[in-house]
Amino acid sequence: MTSSVIPQDLQSQFDDLDDELITPVELLFSESLEDRLVGVVNLQHLCDEQTVPFLITALGDTSQKVILTAVTSLWEIASQLAVEPLMACLSSSYSSKVRAEALMALKELVNQDHLLVLLDKLSIDDDLLQNSILVLLRKIHDIQALPYIAPFLESKFEHLRLASIVTLRYLNQLTHFPPALALASDPSIEVRKEAMLTFAHLDEPEVLAVLLQSLLEDSSWEVRRNAAQALERKSDPSSAGALSSAISDQHWQVRKFSLRALNPLVAEQFAPKIIPLLCDDYSDVRKEAALALGGVNSEQAKVALQQSLSDADIEVRIASEKSLSRQKL
Repeated sequence: MTSSVIPQDLQSQFDDLDDELITPVELLFSESLEDRLVGVVNLQHLCDEQTVPFLITALGDTSQKVILTAVTSLWEIASQLAVEPLMACLSSSYSSKVRAEALMALKELVNQDHLLVLLDKLSIDDDLLQNSILVLLRKIHDIQALPYIAPFLESKFEHLRLASIVTLRYLNQLTHFPPALALASDPSIEVRKEAMLTFAHLDEPEVLAVLLQSLLEDSSWEVRRNAAQALERKSDPSSAGALSSAISDQHWQVRKFSLRALNPLVAEQFAPKIIPLLCDDYSDVRKEAALALGGVNSEQAKVALQQSLSDADIEVRIASEKSLSRQKL
């Protein structure tokens, strides 16, 4: 083993260590990378809270392998003392593996007490760090973070716009925030997808119109599907007409979720559009069509549901039986 020098500020804590911890801690400060790797791996196996200060020091090692193992060890020990040092590992100067591991650890360790520290980190000009902080703010849910998150909705980086629009829907009591609506026309499909799901939590007067436009006009079926999911949560009667058009979408998932959103709003006038979907190629669509027809008390709907009792898919047959029983009540 190469000689090791314990930093002066850690000497008293080193003197108090249990005997089995002394050698692996000494190895952490060796000039030899092999020694340091052996030491940090042994400390991970021992998982002792006494080693936290030394593992924190190891986060500054020149080897990303040593740092990664130290991060994992601190995560397993779950000491609050490690939170701020682990935040430093989210910066772009660390490897992607270290950043990912540190983020996973912090998702379990951060709490309301760390809000101000997290918000302060957002001011650092490091997009990878900022992205991770936006993710961690979802754990805290604090509406006080809104003014700090808002600027990232207009970031030049797609991943920051994406992270910020997702984080918005985790904030407690956030029901109105008009600037978010601009992301319905973001050039990134991923951003628009997440924007639809966030809009489901907002009560802006313009939200419904934005969702309906995306449902009918967006070029991405994934965005259209998510718009339908958001409209299901809204359950607004004025969306019924657009949903009745969307059930004929070229993509089956859009048809499926549009039918689900239309279900509580269904009326007899929509039956001619719904009934053909009992013969859709996708059983999920046929099932939702059968469930939606349960709200249409007409002879045409009954005949169609009786025919679908012989569908090849058992869930479609069950849905048809359920809807027929509703019409008898």
